[in-house]
Amino acid sequence: MALPLFEKYPALEKRLPWISLGNWPTPVQKLETLGKTIGYPNIWIKHDDQSSGTYGGNKVRKLEFMLADALKKGYKWVITYGGIGTNHGLATVIHAKHLDMRTALILVKQPLTDHVQENLLLDRHFGAEIHYASRIIIAGFQTVGVYLKHGKVYFIPPGGSSTLGSLGYVNAALELKQQIDAGLIPEPEYIFCALGSKGTMAGLLVGTRLAGMKTRVVGVRVAEFWITRPENIVGLANRMMALLHSRDKSVPPLKFSLDDVQVIHDFFGGEYGRVTPEGKAAMALVWETEKIKLELTYTAKTFAAMLDFIQKHPEVKNAPLLYWHTYNAVDFTHVLLEDHDHTKLPESLQWCFQKNMVPCLGGDPDNQGPPGR
Repeated sequence: MALPLFEKYPALEKRLPWISLGNWPTPVQKLETLGKTIGYPNIWIKHDDQSSGTYGGNKVRKLEFMLADALKKGYKWVITYGGIGTNHGLATVIHAKHLDMRTALILVKQPLTDHVQENLLLDRHFGAEIHYASRIIIAGFQTVGVYLKHGKVYFIPPGGSSTLGSLGYVNAALELKQQIDAGLIPEPEYIFCALGSKGTMAGLLVGTRLAGMKTRVVGVRVAEFWITRPENIVGLANRMMALLHSRDKSVPPLKFSLDDVQVIHDFFGGEYGRVTPEGKAAMALVWETEKIKLELTYTAKTFAAMLDFIQKHPEVKNAPLLYWHTYNAVDFTHVLLEDHDHTKLPESLQWCFQKNMVPCLGGDPDNQGPPGR
């Protein structure tokens, strides 16, 4: 399938770097059993968890643009950032390796969970150069060290939410419009997505507008406010529009304002990565009704916010709602069973493994480890 963004604006194909890393389009599905359970029969899901058989989730769409840019410019190393359990970091490590590039990760603290332990083990298994920064200033020194060590290093911001990378979700919205036109899903009244590094939400804002959709995009904040401020979302959306228009004058020079941004703040939990009761309940409900796996940092909080929205807004009256699933569905249990020696991780991260929390390794995910150091 051709990239919907390039189908709509053909001149962009030769003027934007892009390489296929995923399986497109990702499926849409009506959550029938869940709908019957909660009494709202028009809930849909966009399965970006199935975006790749290598490593799925929302980062694949962003990496298709950024890693293509790195390849085009001759880079062999990339550097990126995240919490110690970062999905973005792991996605970058795996997909960059597939393209014969290496990744340096600068990681900062977040609450310790089984998911954090799993991702750290997988980061090492897939060849990441891992640095732990207990303070932001240390992250700065480590970044300088990576550049001094490797020379030419391609910078990928946290979450992959650069102006270029976020175009992946402009394309995603155009992909959704094609599925609407094909009768696979009704046009949603609202799209609910996790709001962390802003790229997914900002890209969907731009893409739905370019597609001529009336859909409102609702971001559910899962990161600190200074990162997710509405002004920042508007700024990123407008930078994407400027980039697209500069590469193809047939792209209308749309402008976004704060009126276009709708954010739910109540499900963050007070700290990035902190587990919330609402998130745990939503994760259990979605698994019990649809056998779809959420996680507690991003997707469970987003789904919990959508369920709360349904309860608080009866005026929606069963209008179609779309939850955009940004988690990775690839199961790495076999990798963890074969390679889980945490002592091969940097000494600065050994505190993360004072207690085993990984279920497939016999750990208890509810046996919370020590707080981030």
